[in-house]
Amino acid sequence: MQTFLTKVSQKKIKMIHLLLETERWCSIEELQNELKVSSKSILNYLTDLEELFQQYPDKVILKNENNRRFSMEKQENFPIYTIYLHFYRKSYNYHLIEFMYQHPEKNLEDYADAQYTSVSTVFRYAKLLVKYFERYRITFHPFKLELEAKEQYIRSFYYYFYWHSTRTGGWPFKFPKEKIENYLLKFERIYHIQLDPLQKRVFSYWLAVILERSSFASIIVDKTDQQVIKKDPFFLLIGQWLEAIEIPLSEDEQYFLYQVIYSFGVIDGNPTYENSYAKSHEISDSLCYRTLVALENAVKKEFDFRLDTDDQELVFNFVAFHERSRFFFGNTDLFFNRSYAKEIKAENPRIYKRIKQLQKTVRKYAEKEVLQVIDNWEQLFLNYYYILDYYDLLLSAMDPIKILIQDDLHHTHRLWLMNKIHRLFGHSYLLAFYDYQTAITEVDLVISNYYLDTQDIPLLLMKNLPTERNWRQLEELLYRIAQEK
Repeated sequence: MQTFLTKVSQKKIKMIHLLLETERWCSIEELQNELKVSSKSILNYLTDLEELFQQYPDKVILKNENNRRFSMEKQENFPIYTIYLHFYRKSYNYHLIEFMYQHPEKNLEDYADAQYTSVSTVFRYAKLLVKYFERYRITFHPFKLELEAKEQYIRSFYYYFYWHSTRTGGWPFKFPKEKIENYLLKFERIYHIQLDPLQKRVFSYWLAVILERSSFASIIVDKTDQQVIKKDPFFLLIGQWLEAIEIPLSEDEQYFLYQVIYSFGVIDGNPTYENSYAKSHEISDSLCYRTLVALENAVKKEFDFRLDTDDQELVFNFVAFHERSRFFFGNTDLFFNRSYAKEIKAENPRIYKRIKQLQKTVRKYAEKEVLQVIDNWEQLFLNYYYILDYYDLLLSAMDPIKILIQDDLHHTHRLWLMNKIHRLFGHSYLLAFYDYQTAITEVDLVISNYYLDTQDIPLLLMKNLPTERNWRQLEELLYRIAQEK
């Protein structure tokens, strides 16, 4: 956050977060204490926020009670990052990065002139970007306004930069959007497919980045990767399409374009192309395929489960996300640096430990080149989580929450209640049910419609027809027990 935002913008974001999380009225004194500013500053911040919220009618509502108490409400499905991005897009360093992309031939003095400010002022902000880019394994030269890294990394950075900063709409590139749309129509005709809106947006952004940078920045695709791509007979369609739209790209650029189309989901949902891509990686024993084999062996070792690598569609998906991770190192959330690994670690430490253990085992099966792919853990973590969760391997690897149903109703009611609980919570927790023949001391939770002494075992008194409050209580208990196990 500090890389982009001024102290005032940071305090405004902190105020928004505080008011939304508190879910009650906050006095001006509370806000002063939290933000360490005067009451006058608080009121100025709130005035600015009210103006900003007017751009999003009824999405975020700020309530002001005589300038003494304040509260904030947000429409449930409205992403608050939309508001936060407003501050990022107004920042010096956002404009500096955009300036670098749009004017690669210019330097810091040119940027200072464009901002009508001194070089020393913009340099003070630009220095913050040195460490920012380091985490992506990109070297930033502030005075030259140059990025030094593999061209794949630099292009991916700009792709993610514009992808995340224009979520609410707009076209951030110089290259005419209408031309890109026409190119995509011809792509669909040559490939005999129909792209969905998300695929069109992904492809449009990537195509703009490729066309705008390829004129002055050469990309080099590894020879071994080229050999893999050549084994796919549908690679020839790239050349046919480029000829149809009259865009001359070098051979390396065509290889890179192919990689983008497949690894970023542009071709998703078309088995003919997916299977051919997967087959070319398999018969070539590519780096990404060898990484998949290491993952397959690790899953077998840790969970006694075999990934179906005979299914070419699955191979396509597994290889594609590994290939995508090779284009850019680190967290692709360039602005908020949201870490899903940290979130899962906080919400469910046991699941986090299982995934970390899988990572260690993958590394044991990995050769030197594969280790370089696995090292990009910030990206791969979420993909590995999805795989394990999809096959219910995370739950099966955990001890079940043992629930004793103890009531004075007939057996049919107990069966109904077990099924109901399983349908509501079985996707989140591994549950095991027991009846009255089981000793209370052997379970984690007792559910009953009458009071009984369960000693130290939690008891949930539940009505014969459970109320909403009963379900909320059960949800809280299951979460607490899962955390303690």
